Amino acid sequence: MDKITTYSFPLYAESTYTFDEYTKGVFAVNKRRHFYANIKVSFVISIGVFLITFVSGRPQVGFFLALAVFPALLLLGHAVKSRSLAQKVKKSYDSDESLQEAVIKFKFFSEHVEISDHYNNEGDDVLKTLKFEYDELDKIIRTKTNYYLTSIVEADEATYFLVKENCSKELIDFVQELKKSKLVAIKNW
Repeated sequence: MDKITTYSFPLYAESTYTFDEYTKGVFAVNKRRHFYANIKVSFVISIGVFLITFVSGRPQVGFFLALAVFPALLLLGHAVKSRSLAQKVKKSYDSDESLQEAVIKFKFFSEHVEISDHYNNEGDDVLKTLKFEYDELDKIIRTKTNYYLTSIVEADEATYFLVKENCSKELIDFVQELKKSKLVAIKNW
């Protein structure tokens, strides 16, 4: 990242984990994974339908049936996965008081980011600060409203929501540049 020296570090932001933000984050992080799994399952079932009809001596029927079954399975799989994930998100958010309205503070430096979770746990204010070098970030996902920074921490994937409306223009530019450099690093890996 050549332009890093042009930023005035540290850069700050703060996000609150509302139910809406938490839901958007979980769906954004899992979207690609569920999409590809859905395609694989739909493809395998469609091939199975084709093979069954082919073996029974009706390959033309099997071909058109497989063509019809594939998009139907994609839509059905998407609906089922979305509903299932929505239920899991609600259960997870409702059962973990430390998530509810937790305030996450970000402090970006040239070589790392410090992320502080500030939440209420059974009446006690808890502050936990993690430091990630940028190469420790697994991925950066951008949506219209947020950035999601994911990192593998002790075999668990942790995701931090950075709400764009709470970021300065300079911070958005920096995170976008960081995202581009992560893509280059991944492609070169």
